[in-house]
Amino acid sequence: MPSLRAGHYLVVLIWTCIICTCRCSIETDKVQCHPEQVHISYGDSVSEMVIMWSTPEQCSAQVMFKEGPWGTSNIVEGTTIAMVYQNPNISSYLHRAKLKSLKSETTYFYTPESNGATSGPYYFKTPKTTQDWQPEFLVYGDLGIHSDSLLNLQVEALKGTYTAVLHVGDFGYNLYDTIYTEGAYKGENVGDVFMRQIEEISSHIPYMTAPGNHEIESETFNQYRYRFSMPNTDWPIPLHKMWYSYDIGPVHFLSYSTEVFFVANGQYVESQRQWILADLAAANNNRHTRPWIVAYGHRPMYCSNNDGDDCTQLESKVRLGLEDIFYHQGVDIILQAHEHSYERLYPMYKGVVLSYNYTNPTAPVQLISGAAGSKHGIDEMNPTLNETWSAFRMDNKSFNSYGRLKAYNATHMFWEQVAVLTGEVLDSIWIVQKESHGPFTQTQLPDDQKEKINEQKEIDDVIINRMPKPKTTGDTLTDKVSKAIKGADIKLIVGVSFAVFVVLFLLIVCVVRRCCCKRRPKSYRRWETLDYGKKFYTNLKNEEKDGDDFEVEVSDGTTKLIDSAKE
Repeated sequence: MPSLRAGHYLVVLIWTCIICTCRCSIETDKVQCHPEQVHISYGDSVSEMVIMWSTPEQCSAQVMFKEGPWGTSNIVEGTTIAMVYQNPNISSYLHRAKLKSLKSETTYFYTPESNGATSGPYYFKTPKTTQDWQPEFLVYGDLGIHSDSLLNLQVEALKGTYTAVLHVGDFGYNLYDTIYTEGAYKGENVGDVFMRQIEEISSHIPYMTAPGNHEIESETFNQYRYRFSMPNTDWPIPLHKMWYSYDIGPVHFLSYSTEVFFVANGQYVESQRQWILADLAAANNNRHTRPWIVAYGHRPMYCSNNDGDDCTQLESKVRLGLEDIFYHQGVDIILQAHEHSYERLYPMYKGVVLSYNYTNPTAPVQLISGAAGSKHGIDEMNPTLNETWSAFRMDNKSFNSYGRLKAYNATHMFWEQVAVLTGEVLDSIWIVQKESHGPFTQTQLPDDQKEKINEQKEIDDVIINRMPKPKTTGDTLTDKVSKAIKGADIKLIVGVSFAVFVVLFLLIVCVVRRCCCKRRPKSYRRWETLDYGKKFYTNLKNEEKDGDDFEVEVSDGTTKLIDSAKE
C-alpha cells in the first residue's frame, strides 16, 4: 500500500509539472514565437511565392493566406531550421513556407504563424504569367543598416508599381557581425537588424538577391544562404548553387555569383559556368516569347573607380570569367554593384566600344548601381582615367541612390538612376533592341573594331594561361565531414550514450525547477516602425540597462521604443 500511495503521488506530481510547463510555454510563445523579419521571394515560377520569417526560439511554422482581405483562408505548413551565428550568445530560427498555384494578377493577404503567435497580415500581388505587360523593378546594391536610403526606399517600394526588388549583393554590412557600441556588447546581430529594416519592402514585394563579397563569411555564406530562398535551388541555398534564373513578363532574369572567383580556390567557377551556358541556351531558344535577357551579379567587369578593385584590373577575374559567355549568349543588360557609385557603360566587348548609343546594341549594356548606402562611404572615380567606354559616371552626388528598370515591350527597356532623398533623376536611357535579340557576333562589325577585339583576346589568353587553374577536386566541406564521421565511429557511440544520460538528467532538473520555483519574469521590448505601425520584439539582455542606448544602436532612425514590459 505505501508503495502504491507513493506511486500515486509521483504521477500527480509529474502531471502537475507538465501542466505548469505547458502554461508557461503558452505565455512565452507570445514573445519567443512572434514572427518577425518577414520577407517574400518568387518560387520556381511567378505563380509561387516563398514566405520567410524568424523567431527567437524554435517554434512551429505555417502560413494562412487568402485572396483579398475577406476570402477563405488556406493553410500551408512550413519548415524550420536553426540560424547559424558566429556569436554563440545569439540564436534564432528561420521558417519558410511556399504558396503554390497562385492566381495571376491577384492580391493575396497572408499571416505567418508560429505556435499560435502571428504577425501581419501582410499582402502581395502576383504578376501576370504572360509576357505582354510592363514589369518594373527596383535595383540596388550595397545597402547598410545605417543607410539614409532605407526610409525613402520603403516609401518608394510601397507605391505599388514594382514587380520585384533586385538587391545585387552586400546586405547590411555584415550580416554575421554583432553590434557593439564603444566596445560594449549589445546582443544584436546585423542580419537580424537588417531584415527588420527591409521588412516594409520585402514583405510586400519579392526580394530577389545575388551574393556579394560581404556575404562570404569565412567562405560559408551562412547568413546569406539561410536567410534568403531563391527560385530553382534548394534551401538553405547550397554553396555550389548560389545562382538561379526566372521569367517575368518579357524578361528572362539570371542571377549569378561573382564570388566564385574569390573563394574555395575557384572550385565552383566551372559548375556555375556550365549552368549559365545551359540556362542561356534555353533562354535563347525562348527568345520569341521572352526577348530580353537581364543578368545581375555583384562585382562589375569594368569600372573607373580609383580603389584598385577587381574591375579596375587588366587581369579582372570577373571579366575574364564571364564576359565571353554573356557576349556570345546575347545578354542584353548586366546589372552590377560593389562600387559605391554609379556608372553606365557603352555597349562594349573586350574593352572596345561597339556603339555610342543604345539603339540596337551589339553587346551587353552594363550598369553599376552600388550606391544605395554602404557604411564604407563613397568610392570615388579615378580623375586621371578617361576610359572611352564609360558613358556616364558619378560618385559623390550618386551616393544614396537606386536604379529603376522597366520593360515596356519586346523592343524597349527604360533605365534610370534616382537620388533617394530628393527623387532627382541622375541619369536615364532607353535601350532599344529591334534587330538582334540573341547571341552577339562580330560578323557585322567594322574591321578596326574586329582587330582591336582580337588584340585584346590574345592578351586575355596570355593572362588566362598564366593564372592558376581552379581546383575542382580535393577536400570539399562535404569530404571533410565524411572523413571525420568515418574516423569517429567509436567516439560517436560513447558520445551518444553519454549525451542521452545528460539529456535525461537535465529534463528531470528542468521539470522540477519549473514546478517548484517561482517563474522569473522575462523582459521584452516592443518596437514600432515610425511610419507604418509594424511591431516586433527583442529580448532584453542582463547587461542592457539603458533603453535609450539600445534604441539608438539598433533602430537607425526607423523605429521607436513603445514600452518595456514584464510577461
